[in-house]
Amino acid sequence: MKQEFGPAGGGLTTIRPEDFVPREAARVVPRVGVIANPRSHRNHGGSRPTELPEAFVFKREPASRNELVGILTQFAQERVDLLVIDGGDGTIRDVLSVAHGVFGAKMPRVAVIPSGKTNALAIDLGLPAHWSLGDAIRAHLADQVMDRAPIQIHWNNRALPDQLGFIFGLGVFNRATMLAQRVHSKGVFNSFAVFVTLATALLKSMFGGARNSWRRGEMARISRNGVDIMAVRVYLLLASTLRRMPVGLRPFGKVRDGLKFLTVKAPPRALFRHFLPVMKGHESPSLEADGYVRRDADRVFLSLDRGFILDGEQFPGGNLVVSEGHPIAFIVPAAAA
Repeated sequence: MKQEFGPAGGGLTTIRPEDFVPREAARVVPRVGVIANPRSHRNHGGSRPTELPEAFVFKREPASRNELVGILTQFAQERVDLLVIDGGDGTIRDVLSVAHGVFGAKMPRVAVIPSGKTNALAIDLGLPAHWSLGDAIRAHLADQVMDRAPIQIHWNNRALPDQLGFIFGLGVFNRATMLAQRVHSKGVFNSFAVFVTLATALLKSMFGGARNSWRRGEMARISRNGVDIMAVRVYLLLASTLRRMPVGLRPFGKVRDGLKFLTVKAPPRALFRHFLPVMKGHESPSLEADGYVRRDADRVFLSLDRGFILDGEQFPGGNLVVSEGHPIAFIVPAAAA
């Protein structure tokens, strides 16, 4: 077994060319770069041990974005075959967002070790809870791959680097995400946390008039072509490129690929009557007539006075382009491939 592990502290470590397997042997012994978040829920301060097949493994635990950029740049220079992300949805977002700028069109295969408080991408990819680094390397060697395109967020004024994620939302989604963080602090995670959060958000939204802070929504200017802008107050705007959502939710209707949107106008009409049918994926003309609108689009232009949520973190608003990014090859179990 050929392995090399970086320092547990996660500082930026110089990776020398001679440390890596020779290029002519790469097809036999893969070069694996691991980015681990030791603060992730299931890691408890350190990545879980695992038995590995023969591979050159380089594990790093960056403490800042600058360190992450440096480590991924070195991985790119040495052409790692597999990039492993050990963390939850937020860690995946951070790593893919930086990797997008570092690797460009030469993005390696990506494997996810679901160790966060939320693991929506892992659910969509069919990863079991016990999925390990060794499992991911063996699946890579067996060419068990599934493509997923992320959502790409671009600020027109380039206030922030482009971000890649899988669940985008604003309006009541902002409030629900903040609520979910409080739920997590009480030791409730993953699917059950989603259920508790949705139930609480529904109850808070059902009572009171249009001025109820959970019902009044936020202003958004929306365009699908960059010219015809529609200003609307939205109770919820949700978008995702995932096929399967946590807890079996189907807010976008039938299961399909692509960038999908659900928009609910504020204040929401007949919320008690429509909430479950919408979340279960039911379709009917009455839903759209009451302001529950589903659409698919490769690209949408948004102008937001307030921020939005991408994979559990709040980002500032402004003039944005929300688009479907280039597909990424993810490593999956044999049953999902």
